[in-house]
Amino acid sequence: MADRAPFTTDGCSGGMSWIWRRVLRRRPPWEHACVSHDLAYWRGGSAADRRHADAMLAARVCMNGHPVWAFTMWLAVRIGGHPLLPTPWRWGYGFPYPTSYRK
Repeated sequence: MADRAPFTTDGCSGGMSWIWRRVLRRRPPWEHACVSHDLAYWRGGSAADRRHADAMLAARVCMNGHPVWAFTMWLAVRIGGHPLLPTPWRWGYGFPYPTSYRK
């Protein structure tokens, strides 16, 4: 197995954490869910693991009273988080690119 890069997180991606901190002077109320989601994405795993991580993110955001944000974030990670995309937030980003789903 390849060496992993150190874990990194930006809180909620897409500038969401940054905007909340700059404009509202606080973190998004679901930022802990984003960090947990980033940890799952860093670690990688199977396609089922990714579906579970994405569903958990959406559920946690929804439980914080934000169902529209939950759906929007779920859709964004389902579209933009595929392991074969050359992005720093892809599934399995702790491993060198290219990577794929793993058991």
